[in-house]
Amino acid sequence: MRRRNTRTMTKIAVTGAAGTIGKPLCTELARDHDVVRIDLHDADVIADIRELEPHVRAFAGCETVVHLAGIPSVTSSWDEVHGIDIGGTYVAFEAARRTGVKRVIFASSNHAVGQYEVDAGAALYEPAYGLVVGVGAPYRPDSLYGVWKAYGEALGRYYSDAFGLQVTCTRIGSITAADRPDDPSVADSSGWLDLTVEQKFKRYAATWMSQRDYARLVRAIMAHDVPFAIVYGVGDNATRFWDLEPGRALFGFWPLDGVRERG
Repeated sequence: MRRRNTRTMTKIAVTGAAGTIGKPLCTELARDHDVVRIDLHDADVIADIRELEPHVRAFAGCETVVHLAGIPSVTSSWDEVHGIDIGGTYVAFEAARRTGVKRVIFASSNHAVGQYEVDAGAALYEPAYGLVVGVGAPYRPDSLYGVWKAYGEALGRYYSDAFGLQVTCTRIGSITAADRPDDPSVADSSGWLDLTVEQKFKRYAATWMSQRDYARLVRAIMAHDVPFAIVYGVGDNATRFWDLEPGRALFGFWPLDGVRERG
């Protein structure tokens, strides 16, 4: 629940607020911020992410927008990606610009560079494989979903350069509702990859991020004035293959949680 006295609290809007990432994030941020939850259901503001005017009204007075809304599926069709994901991301940035929002945190994804993982295969999840994909690596989307995330990062760069909006893109690894490094639902995940069940759990051990660490990352971003950045949202996992250093260098962030040993 929100605190009643919001006069001195920073106002934050979160799109996709009822989702797997959005719901716990809003709960955590609402401890000391005025959070406007925006979603198609179970939210303060019921709005379709493709509709600009409702978001202009919802963002009014907000310092930060966390844009999570979209279809989180690597197998999304072009119609889904083009209309809801790409169109919705434009709406989020444009509504932020029109209302004078200071900062947008865009929930990007590892799938913007997912082809590096596809090429390496299951060997990537073994200790000491040696590949670490940095934020400066060329885009290599593994799907239309990944194309959307690369587009969102490029759009964020444009809104930062052209309009002075602070934009940070968080390339999220694996955040689940169970919020456990041994989440049993992992056995049914990663369908876009040709992996055994054992290999799926090895992948998850490399890509997992806790809900509290993602909230901590969002808080760290809000505490710093950085014009534009891309950082990875992944735990301090022993076999992670994405570079966490930009998050530490720019925002002083390092995850508290991680899979340090594989069972």
